[in-house]
Amino acid sequence: MDEVITVEKKKKRRGPFVAGLIVLALAIVGVVGIVMNVVSYIEKNNDTTADYTKYSDFLTWVVGVDPNPFSDITKADKDSLRNIAICTLLTDNATTGKYNVTEKGLEVPVADVELYYYNMFGQDNPIVHANVVGYGYSFTYDAAKQIYYVPLTGVTPPFSARIESVEKTGGLVVLRVGYVGMNKVEVAPDGTIQAAQPDKYADITLKETRTGFNLISVMTVTMGEYESK
Repeated sequence: MDEVITVEKKKKRRGPFVAGLIVLALAIVGVVGIVMNVVSYIEKNNDTTADYTKYSDFLTWVVGVDPNPFSDITKADKDSLRNIAICTLLTDNATTGKYNVTEKGLEVPVADVELYYYNMFGQDNPIVHANVVGYGYSFTYDAAKQIYYVPLTGVTPPFSARIESVEKTGGLVVLRVGYVGMNKVEVAPDGTIQAAQPDKYADITLKETRTGFNLISVMTVTMGEYESK
């Protein structure tokens, strides 16, 4: 496991605000799938928008599930990691379009959940399969059939991610992330998202890989610490 590096910021920098009204919903248009509607507002005058968006996409359900803080991914709550992996999978249209739908819900193969899990959290952090319980939703694990059953209902996470700053050290990326409460997001008549102040902040460390990122740590930042930067 690579050493987690904490980077202190001398001054606050406001990055692009990327907020999502993320809804998992059953869509029946020839093919049954689960899709994600994302309504976003991005500051146009920031030349790091592409990089910030890349990080925000990865963090969508890390922030949405909101796991307890951890300094080492191997010490993170396994239930939260499993929840993050399956929710990330469910918002991938290319993946979910092939799944069967039964009276129990969408059948999500364990193998696909594992693929997303290990891509996000690394091969040295074994998955523990069990039922998934989130904010207003639950997915049932069937060990015999090696299937997760996902009810055909909507899911709205409590937070969306706003990247405040990015610091790179070697192969590690330390992100200062604002957790914007979904009940604080305001939608203007033209459909754009109005900026809102985060409910809290965290320093989230990622490791760059050939295919994307591995999550390394999530460390809480108090409002006092943030204001002093």
